[in-house]
Amino acid sequence: MERSWTDDEADRLRAILVGQPAGGTFKDALYQRVADVMGQGGGSDLDLAVLVRHLVRRWRLIPAYSDEVSVSLDVSARLRRSADQVGLREVSPGQWVARPWEPHWQKFDIGRHPDRPDDAAAPGSRWSTPDGDRELPAADPFFLASTGFNTYRTPGQRAACRAVVSAKPGSTIIAMLPTGSGKTEVALSLADSRRASATLIVVPTVALAYDFERRFREHYAPRMVRGDPSQLKFAWTGDTQEDVREQMRSRVLSGKQPLLVTSPESMTRALRNTLAEAAARGRLAGFVVDEAHLVTHWGRSFRPEFRMLADLRRDLLSRVGEYDAPVTLLLSATLGSYEIADLHELFSDPGPCALIAANALRAEPEMWIGSTEDAEERKRWVLDAVDHLPRPLALYVTRPEEATTWARWLRDHGYGQQRVRVVTGQTGGTERQAVLTGLRAGVDGSPPTVDLVVATSAFGLGIDYPHLRSVVHACLPETVDRWYQEIGRGGRDGEPSAAVLLTHLPADIKEADSLGVTLLTPRKAHKRWRNLWEHRIRLGTGDSRAISAFLDLEEHSGFSREGSYNRRWNAHLVQGLVELKVLRRRLAYIEDTRDLPPAAPGRTRDWVAVEVVRTDHEELEFWEEHWEPWRQKQMARSGAMLGTMAELARKTMPACTAIANYYEPGEEPYRLFGHAADTAAIAERCGRCPGCRAGGVRRAAEPHPAPRHSWPVATGFVADLDDLAAAAAAADGLIVLHDPYPDSVAAELAGALLARGVRHFSGVGVPETGTAATIFVDPEPISPGDLTPCSSFVGYLNDRRVPASWLIARLRRSARHPFGPERVYDVLLVRTGASIGNRAVGRDIGALDASTALHVLGGRA
Repeated sequence: MERSWTDDEADRLRAILVGQPAGGTFKDALYQRVADVMGQGGGSDLDLAVLVRHLVRRWRLIPAYSDEVSVSLDVSARLRRSADQVGLREVSPGQWVARPWEPHWQKFDIGRHPDRPDDAAAPGSRWSTPDGDRELPAADPFFLASTGFNTYRTPGQRAACRAVVSAKPGSTIIAMLPTGSGKTEVALSLADSRRASATLIVVPTVALAYDFERRFREHYAPRMVRGDPSQLKFAWTGDTQEDVREQMRSRVLSGKQPLLVTSPESMTRALRNTLAEAAARGRLAGFVVDEAHLVTHWGRSFRPEFRMLADLRRDLLSRVGEYDAPVTLLLSATLGSYEIADLHELFSDPGPCALIAANALRAEPEMWIGSTEDAEERKRWVLDAVDHLPRPLALYVTRPEEATTWARWLRDHGYGQQRVRVVTGQTGGTERQAVLTGLRAGVDGSPPTVDLVVATSAFGLGIDYPHLRSVVHACLPETVDRWYQEIGRGGRDGEPSAAVLLTHLPADIKEADSLGVTLLTPRKAHKRWRNLWEHRIRLGTGDSRAISAFLDLEEHSGFSREGSYNRRWNAHLVQGLVELKVLRRRLAYIEDTRDLPPAAPGRTRDWVAVEVVRTDHEELEFWEEHWEPWRQKQMARSGAMLGTMAELARKTMPACTAIANYYEPGEEPYRLFGHAADTAAIAERCGRCPGCRAGGVRRAAEPHPAPRHSWPVATGFVADLDDLAAAAAAADGLIVLHDPYPDSVAAELAGALLARGVRHFSGVGVPETGTAATIFVDPEPISPGDLTPCSSFVGYLNDRRVPASWLIARLRRSARHPFGPERVYDVLLVRTGASIGNRAVGRDIGALDASTALHVLGGRA
C-alpha cells in the first residue's frame, strides 16, 4: 500500500529530536505525535518516552538506519525519568536504544515480542505484512467514476459493488466483507447508481454517523461547482438542529440528498413519515444497515429498533408503486451462521435475498494472551503492556465504571491528563467526537491530542481510523465475535497491530456471564408480562394504522428499580414473545406517539408498539410449555459462546480456531444460500496467535476470498440473445464466435452485444457505452466461476486453446443459481481454428463467425 513516510519527514523529525528548528506538520502519524508531545501537545514525560520507544523500534528495522536514536540533552533528561519503565536505554549521552518487550505472562511465547507490531508503517523495513503484494482487481467503470479508485480493494468488494448496482429492485444483499475491504465504497456505489434519490444508511453510534458524514463530504466536495463543502450535511443525529433537519427532509423529498446517515431509532420514529413519502415519490435508492450483526446482537436486547428496521423496510417497499423499490444492503465484517439466518428471516420478505460472503482472518492483528487469578497482577500486566505497546492504543473493559477507574489509574501511573480519554455508552456525542478528532493525527490540520482511549464496546464500531496500533483487553469479552470485532479496530491501514488479551480468571468469566443471555424463568416472565400489559396504552381508531398497544420498556412497577437492567428484562421479554409468534412489532406513526403520556419528572419512557397475534399466553402453562424451551435454547447458545472465550483465554484452544469455529457456516446458511456460503468460512490456522506459535505454525499469506457472483439482477441486466444463440447452434447457454483476427472485431462485437443487454465484458477491452449503462469489465479472460448473473462477453483473443471448463454447463449456471433468468447466454470470442479443451471450435463445437454474428446483432448490413 502507499505509505506516507518519506526520508524528508524522517530528517525533519531527527532535527526536532536534537533541538533544531524544523517547521511543518507530518503525514506520518507517529512522527506527528512525537513532535506534538515534544511541543505544546500537553503530554507527560511518560507519553514522550513511549512514543520515542515506538520510534526506535520502527527505525531499527530500516536497513539504512542504526539501532540508536539521537536526542537533545533536554529530551534525554525527560526520557531518563521513564526509561526503565518503558524499556529505553541510553547507551551514550543523547543516544537511545529500545529493548524488546518480553512480558512475564508469556508462558509459551518465550523469545517472542508482543511489541513487534510497532514495525508497522516502517517503509523499507525488513519485515512487512504478507498481505502487501496481492494483485488487486481492476475497477469497473462505474466504480472508477464513483470513487476515483483504479482498483477494488478485494474480490469481495468487487462482488458486493457489482451486486448492489445491478440487483433486482426490492431485493436484499447481505455483504460479509472483512474490515478494510471498503464497505463505504459499496454504499457509495449503490447511491451513485440511482441519482435523484436517497440512500439511507443506518449506523449504531453517533460517532459513526459523523465519521460517515466526513467521508461522504470528502467524496462529494469535488463535485461542488460552488458553495462550502463543510456545509454538506449527511448525518441526522440527536444533536442535529431542527432547521437542518427541515432542510434534509426537503432534500430527501426532492431527490437532492444522495445519502442520509442516521440511527435505527430516528429511522423508525422521527424520519418515518418523511421516508414513507419519499418512497411514494420514488425517491429511495437504497436501504443500508451498517454493522448489520447488531440487528441480532443489540436488536434482541436493549435496542429493539434494530429489528424494527425489517418492518420499516417492508412498509417502505409497499409504498413505491410504479417506481423501482430500493435495494437493501446489509453490511458486516462479522456474521456467524446464526446471524446470517436471522438476517435472512427478517429481510427476505419481500425478497429475494442473496449472500456475498468474503470472510477471512484479518492479517494485521498479532494476538497475545495471558491470564492470572490475581486481580492486582492483572493490573500490573496491563500497565506494563500500555508502557511498551505502540500508539495509539485502545484499552477495552466491560463496564463504564471500570473505564473511568482505568483512566484514573493510567493518569496516576504517569500519562498526561488529556492524552488519556474515555469512551463508553454513557459518553455524549460531543465528547465522542472530540476524542475521535484528538485521536486522528493531522486530520483537518488539527494535532493529535489523544494517544490512549479507555473504552467499552461502544467505542469504535465501524470507525475508519486507520492508524490504531494496539488493542488491549483488561477483561474477558463475552463472545468471540465481540473480541474479534474489537481487536479488528487496530491495523485498519493494513499494517500490523498488537492484540493483547489479559484476563483475571475466574472473576472475568463471572462478569462476562452477567452480560450474556440470562432470561427470566417462566413464572417471573409471566408476572412481568402481566405487569407490562396492565400498564399498556391503547391507541388507534380501527383504520389501517390501528395499533393494539404501546408498551413502556422502562416500566418497573413492582419490580427492580428503574434503569438499564429493568429495561433489559422487558426488552428480552418482548423479543421472546415476538420470536414465539405471540406478538408482532408495529411501526408507530409520529402523530400516534405524540399522544402518548409524557414521563414523570425524573423518569424516562421507551415505548414499543405491539400487536397480539395469539392469546394462549395468558396462562402460566404457556410459559412453561413454550417460553422455557426457548429460554433454555438462548441460554445454551450464550453459555457455549462464553465457554469458547474461556478456553481461548486459558489457551486451551488456539485463538484462530475459536474465530474460525464461530464463523463456520452451518446447515442453515447452506440451505438458504447454497454454495454462496462457502466463502463465509475462514482458514483455521493463522500463525499469529499463541496456539499457532506454540505449534510452530508460520504466518502465511492467504488469497483474498473470491465470493460467488450470485444475486438477483434487474431487468436491464438480462440480455436478449435468442436469435444469436439459434444462429450459433449454442449448447447449454454458451455462444461461441470465431474470427481469424478476433482482436480486430472485439470492440465492434462488444458494442453490439452491449446494445442487446450484455453487461459483463472480459478480455475484450472496455466498450463505448454511449449511455450511462453500468457494465462490468475484467481486463483478462475470466473462468466460468467468475461469471456474474448477467450475460458475459469473454474474449480469448490470442490463445488457440480455451479452458475446457467453459464446456461444463453447471459451472456457468452456478453463478446464476438460484436467481438468474431461465436463459442466460455467455458469448465466447476465439481465434478461428481454436479449441476448447480438446474439442475443435466449428467441428466439435457449434460456432458462428464474427461477421455473421454482427449481422444477426444488427451491427452490419
